[in-house]
Amino acid sequence: MTMTSTQAQILKHHGGDGEHARSMITSTYERRHDIAFWEFWNTQMSEVIHKGDHLLDLGAGVGQFVNDLALRYPNCTAIGVDAAPYMLTAQIPLPDNARMISGDLNEPELNIMDGSVATVMANMLVHELPQPVLMFKAVYKWLKVGGRFCIIDLVRQPLADYLEHKYPEKQLWNEDIAREEVEDVFDHFLEHNRYHADDILYMLKSVGFKVVESTLQREGRFVRIVVEK
Repeated sequence: MTMTSTQAQILKHHGGDGEHARSMITSTYERRHDIAFWEFWNTQMSEVIHKGDHLLDLGAGVGQFVNDLALRYPNCTAIGVDAAPYMLTAQIPLPDNARMISGDLNEPELNIMDGSVATVMANMLVHELPQPVLMFKAVYKWLKVGGRFCIIDLVRQPLADYLEHKYPEKQLWNEDIAREEVEDVFDHFLEHNRYHADDILYMLKSVGFKVVESTLQREGRFVRIVVEK
């Protein structure tokens, strides 16, 4: 898969409207990185970070989390990776100890020294990848011994749960819904249900990671996983 085909895949996943996807992702950032999130981060991730480390955010969007990492850890280097042009061209201003780079995470070949990274974040990324194995293997190489990898993502759920979350008032069954909308909902069901939480854990453990935490969230629709090299 080339970068061009990866970019086409991402744009399709985002409904063909990159501007809308960027707006949705950036506008929900603060809600997704609330006090509870940072308490988790300080407990499970921050303890492995030391002066001079590199901190990675994979699927970094416009760089909001990269910016937060750079400000919180001024003696480290924060790096964000994304493939979507509509994210990279809208990059927010970053501190001197942070940067964004373009990279294909389906087959990551990034200029990152093996064993130099303390933490890696992949937030709402894994379900977008046709296969995350090559990324998982690359992350394992980049991490220092004791470094940690956090994944927060959608995981497989029954169709009934998915549709009832999408249509809490049962509109799908009681109202006239256009065919295009119904097909789009089912396309997203397949994408959002690509992996079960156990599938992700199986792949991570097979690469060599040790599981630190695996927590289902939001009625089992999401999982938060932390693993260590």
